[in-house]
Amino acid sequence: MIQININRLLLTLWLATTSFIAFAESPAWNNAVNKPPTNWQGPTFKLSDQYPTEMPAACTDVTCPWLNIDLFSESKGVDFSDSSIPDWSKEPKYKDYITSILDYIKQGQTRDLNNDQGLIVDVDGQTRWFHIPWMAYAKETGREFVHGLTNERTAHLSDFYGVGGPSDGEGRGFETWAVGMYNDIGAYTIGQSFDKNGQPILETVNGITSTKGMPFKEGTVVVKFLFSSVTPTDVEYLKGSPKWQANRHKETSDNYDKCSRTIQDVHLVQVDVAVVDSRSPTRWVYGTYAYINNGGTTVWDNLQPVGLQWGMDPWTFPAVPKSESITARQSVLNKSIEKYEHFGCEDRLAGPVDNKLSSCLSCHAGAFANVDDTNPQMGVTIPPIFGFDGLCNQYSQENVNYFQTTQFPQAYSGGNYPNLLNLDTSLQMQIAVQQHAMFAANMPRECEDK
Repeated sequence: MIQININRLLLTLWLATTSFIAFAESPAWNNAVNKPPTNWQGPTFKLSDQYPTEMPAACTDVTCPWLNIDLFSESKGVDFSDSSIPDWSKEPKYKDYITSILDYIKQGQTRDLNNDQGLIVDVDGQTRWFHIPWMAYAKETGREFVHGLTNERTAHLSDFYGVGGPSDGEGRGFETWAVGMYNDIGAYTIGQSFDKNGQPILETVNGITSTKGMPFKEGTVVVKFLFSSVTPTDVEYLKGSPKWQANRHKETSDNYDKCSRTIQDVHLVQVDVAVVDSRSPTRWVYGTYAYINNGGTTVWDNLQPVGLQWGMDPWTFPAVPKSESITARQSVLNKSIEKYEHFGCEDRLAGPVDNKLSSCLSCHAGAFANVDDTNPQMGVTIPPIFGFDGLCNQYSQENVNYFQTTQFPQAYSGGNYPNLLNLDTSLQMQIAVQQHAMFAANMPRECEDK
């Protein structure tokens, strides 16, 4: 009897060890593209991937106050109707909405978001924030080892200014490096979507196939902190912005060496937030903050809201001809900061280092993927999330499709990309599915020989 128990114990330990090794060896769960040098003394990023295995408790008025904000005395909740043009300056509840989200995000974080401590994933003794797998597989753009930042759009000087700002001028531009996190409710969906080896788990519900657990549930909060190689010398209002170290691309005289990295500084310029709100026509509300030094005592005080967006305004140019266009009303913008910040296409929402010809939700609405697509090409095999010729400049079918208000499980507008997985606006989920396909097919990666 004792021998049987010992054998069972040994079998259990072997299975557990085998499972752990498979989990650890899969590149899905790598912390970063490359490891820190042996003499590295700074902070080191660790993937937060212990996703909840059971659905967390539903939101309450205390935990998700934005879901219970009363904009009007007659009715309860934020007005996501299309009956009127929202006015940030006259309706303070829009600011209250986005502020309540930021208040949730900053709980447990440092006042200065300093480099040594970075972003803290554990709040009040529990893990609040989680990361998506597979973001350290692409050698050119994948997570760096200090804070887990990934490479995004290269911005130019004009992106950091609004009305009357400077032109781009010459030079290599300023690289953007960012890290995104999901709260426990969002992480539950992520955990359902991948097995221990990082392979997407597919599920078909009512004839619609997507990764298991989709869509993200109400109460999901997503936050992304965007840093740039720009400095306060380049953009004065960034004075006091958190300065982090990042193992980012080496700068050359006129560009960046995309296959070589070294430790360099980056500054916080933007914080994006997104929540699932069933009152929204897309089920999502996106918002963004810009760092503008206004003399606040903490970093959080100097984050200025740019606005909110809950739809793509399909009745506004370039989704319709200019002669038929009406003023955008599925975004609300803080025009008091337009000296410092640009907005998106025809007054849709976009952040400081975002494409001013696009909008937050229009870009994220292209989060579709094919589990077998080993060579994803925007505008060919997947939607053109980062734009196309004529974006925002002319009435065209591409612009009609790009600026359509949709929600899960609808396909991308226009019918050009059938049979793709709708990943509920998560571009990180899109990347994860694509990276797995490339890994499974043993496809060569960029910078493979570096």
